[in-house]
Amino acid sequence: MRFYLPQTIVSPLTMIRRKRLLPSPGEILVREGERVDPIQVIGHAYLPGGFRIINVAQSLEVPAHVVRRYLKVKTGHEVKRGQVLAARGGPGRRTCRSPTDGRVTGSGSGRLLIEAPPQKVEVRAGYYGTVARVIPRRGVVIQAPGALIQGAWGNNQEGVGVLRTMVKTRDEVLRGRTIDASCRGVVLVGGSHLDQAALERAMELQARGIIVGGIPPELLEKTEGLPFPVVATEGIGTIPISAHIFRLLATHDGREVILNGHFQSRWQTLRPEIIIPLPAEPGTNRLQFRGAPLQVGDRVRAVRTPHVGMTGTVLDLPSLAMRTSTGARLPTARVQPEDDSEEIEPLLIPVVNLEVLR
Repeated sequence: MRFYLPQTIVSPLTMIRRKRLLPSPGEILVREGERVDPIQVIGHAYLPGGFRIINVAQSLEVPAHVVRRYLKVKTGHEVKRGQVLAARGGPGRRTCRSPTDGRVTGSGSGRLLIEAPPQKVEVRAGYYGTVARVIPRRGVVIQAPGALIQGAWGNNQEGVGVLRTMVKTRDEVLRGRTIDASCRGVVLVGGSHLDQAALERAMELQARGIIVGGIPPELLEKTEGLPFPVVATEGIGTIPISAHIFRLLATHDGREVILNGHFQSRWQTLRPEIIIPLPAEPGTNRLQFRGAPLQVGDRVRAVRTPHVGMTGTVLDLPSLAMRTSTGARLPTARVQPEDDSEEIEPLLIPVVNLEVLR
């Protein structure tokens, strides 16, 4: 029987290609072959500003059918934020002001309709690299060599900073008391998870990002509201960062790293990413997902308890199914845990509890 498992990239060096797209057709400001850095604007577009309905009758405290006599503007007029749209004199004088810049596009039933001006949106490169392709009016493809680690969860923020490993072991907790003034403006690498004090201290010192194994469920809401990226490599909970990832990050301590915390569910294509720009070496190629089934020799990671986060190598794919604690019989893989794992002997793990590391 063949087993096709989810795949996660953890590569020490590969050729990375990423699209950067405008939210709508616009103007591209870079050319093919041009070198870019993360903060460089590669293009801009204009998004419709939206419409605002202003209840003039309510503001003036008059019936809707008499509002017209109090209006100071007409359909087609340009207005500024705070400009008087209508005013009623006499005792208890009342005014109605525009909440935004824009243009009056309609009136009726005691209301005005104002169209806000288009909003200019700039898109930055987000990466160090070379523009490999320009997509006319829509965006670019940026190519660069580097280490690439796909995470399991992110808070939908992006950032760039210098890696700073804050823990000695991969199962150590990143605590607020260990974050001092020297951590200002860096990307903090923790172990299994972090505490609330660490989030608060990182925000106070304007950290550029956080990488940990897992995010405790009670801190999800606070983490999602942070202005800098947070990437969990293993998922939600108190899960030690995998040994392979921890070693790779520690190797590049002090290097600049790019965090992309944009996240969708695992069965969709978008995953949080950790990218460490590196010099290209001869033969550095783009890593491709291959559609091959699970094989002996593949590096895998356990994604469910009791061995969640453990990485190892597939030694064998037994033909006999394994009976679980629930009574179900499931296909298994015999996995040799990596050297620094607490487990020494090979483990029989249900195939559905594994993912392949590329």
